[in-house]
Amino acid sequence: MLTKLRLITLCVVAMLCVGPRSVARQPVQSGTDAIACRVIESHANASPAATVVIFHQQHKGDQERLGALLRAHSGEGAEIQISGAIWSSVTIFRLKSCFGRGLMVLPRGAPEMKEGTVFLLWLPVGNAKN
Repeated sequence: MLTKLRLITLCVVAMLCVGPRSVARQPVQSGTDAIACRVIESHANASPAATVVIFHQQHKGDQERLGALLRAHSGEGAEIQISGAIWSSVTIFRLKSCFGRGLMVLPRGAPEMKEGTVFLLWLPVGNAKN
């Protein structure tokens, strides 16, 4: 129950920080700066309208790269693309208690994410911490 309350609280905070928007831009090339990821678990909430997704890399070879990205950019904005659709803005977090897993908060209007969904994760250059 406490974990569910924490997820709902995280959704509320993320919804205040992240508004719905889509980014129309050219897709990045898989294997360069985007990482193919897979949804492990997804939970949607009606009020506030948000979806929380637990994910990890799709390909074992990207495990180290995804881990580094999550450690360096937890709590920052990122973009996802599912099956060649428009890029959508999300917020990503590193799950300290789950090795190699990330948490993603999707705002209202974001694409539906179900267990097993494969997507590309990309961190905009402007978000990178120096």
